[in-house]
Amino acid sequence: MQPAQRDAGALLIVFVGILCQSLGARAVGAAMLMLVSFYLGLYLHPSPTRLKEMLTAMAVVPFIVAFVGRVVIPMERGRAPAPSFMFALPHTIVAAKARARAAVRYVAVHVTGRQTERPLSTVLAHRFHRLAWRPALVATVAALLAILMGGELSEDRSMWAVISTFVVFLGTTSYQGTRARVIKRIAGTLSGAAASVLLITVCGHQAWILVAAMALSVFGWAYYILHAYARGVFFITMLVGLVYGQLGVAIVPLAELRIEEVCAGCLVSLAAALLLMPSTTARAGAVLARE
Repeated sequence: MQPAQRDAGALLIVFVGILCQSLGARAVGAAMLMLVSFYLGLYLHPSPTRLKEMLTAMAVVPFIVAFVGRVVIPMERGRAPAPSFMFALPHTIVAAKARARAAVRYVAVHVTGRQTERPLSTVLAHRFHRLAWRPALVATVAALLAILMGGELSEDRSMWAVISTFVVFLGTTSYQGTRARVIKRIAGTLSGAAASVLLITVCGHQAWILVAAMALSVFGWAYYILHAYARGVFFITMLVGLVYGQLGVAIVPLAELRIEEVCAGCLVSLAAALLLMPSTTARAGAVLARE
């Protein structure tokens, strides 16, 4: 793939992902999966056979996550204590059947032309209005600058800068929110890179310690990413360093490059947010003026 096509693909994924973030966690997860798949396919340069294996594994992962999150260890605990596998399975099957019936009804109503209280055009217009247009445009501009800046640092790792712009703008609607996310991402990246370098240097020949650290990193990322962003970034950065270290990549230059790429993506995101995104102070003043 030509560099122009590669960069255009990355920008399109960033734009669509940020645009659809208001549609829910599934849309955000799909966008993140697309971005990661894009990175793996273009920047790790896998062979055709290896690429098929990677895509197959990534396609299976959502089903594994859904199985674990809904059957083995259900996420919803408000009604009763977490049920065992045999007790949870019938409820999961019932829920799947209910969703299938709802999908069939939706198709029967909207595709066949039968009218209801909310026609398809109304539903689509509502969804279109809910899309995050301004954050998507700002994130795309920042991603373009990140591609240019990150490419100067490393052609093969410039997607780290692009990914930083993507995650920095997820869930932020103001300059202040973006600034706070940037600070937390840089702090988590610095500490996570240092931790991965330390672990690879000290325990590089003890595979079981590194595997345990990877498992801990996955747990820490999942536990902290939604309510303590800096700690979540720390664990995911450490996980990336451990994986590359196990693959035989020199860890110190890699950690330095990751810090540089992440900082590049964060700085252009901060600049784009300062110039193009609204301020919470200005928004509050406009609300008071209307009142």
